[in-house]
Amino acid sequence: MVHRIPDCGFARSYIIEEENGLMVVDVGSIGAAEEIEAYCTQILDRPLRDIRFIIATHFHIDHIGGIGALLNKCSPDTKVLFHPLVQEYLDGTRELSPMKNWLSGLIPTIMHSIVGVRKLSHVSFENVAGIPFSIFKDYRYLPYEDQINYFDSGRFPRYHLGFGNWEIIATPGHTEDSISLFNADTRELICGDLIIGMNDGTGYQNRFHYDPEVICKSYWRVRDLMPGVIYPGHGGIGRHALDAMRLPFPYR
Repeated sequence: MVHRIPDCGFARSYIIEEENGLMVVDVGSIGAAEEIEAYCTQILDRPLRDIRFIIATHFHIDHIGGIGALLNKCSPDTKVLFHPLVQEYLDGTRELSPMKNWLSGLIPTIMHSIVGVRKLSHVSFENVAGIPFSIFKDYRYLPYEDQINYFDSGRFPRYHLGFGNWEIIATPGHTEDSISLFNADTRELICGDLIIGMNDGTGYQNRFHYDPEVICKSYWRVRDLMPGVIYPGHGGIGRHALDAMRLPFPYR
């Protein structure tokens, strides 16, 4: 079961609850870490030690900016899962994907996401890691690097994670390291910034990306899955009994 964390900043955070534990997706700020802790302990009535994995759908600050704050309160066995390209970012041998359409893509996303910002901690980040500017390339140290594991890119574009029936799907385009998660049993898709949900009941393929052709291919990869529920990185949740990828997206 997927739980959306309400009002946790610009990016959406989710908790996946399975019999063998919890998995958190996208901890985008220190405030998001606080909201996840409150939801986990007060709503789900589960301790943070039940969190087995913390996953980032991609290495942007609004999706990773609070991971350390949450991880500090979890079990020492909790693992952070990143795309293997992140190791190159952290090593300084690769720069983050150069983004296109800053005005036409990023600004609309911010406008549709700002409703989730309720307090200062929702826009407070641990450091500047994940900002896609070359000026920040030497400031990508993460204090929890010994707890990072990497997805098996040799099994991409799609493979089972070993947590419930959840699969990792390579969906590059927004960034080179973008991934999505899909559960074929429940037909739930957590798509990161591949799809943006707007607050007026529609949705669209993200225009803020590094490569329009690559993101289009990723869109059709998940389109063929015919998910019944779409959990985007920004905006509302899309639901449709037959296929939530239908246009216009039936977001609520």
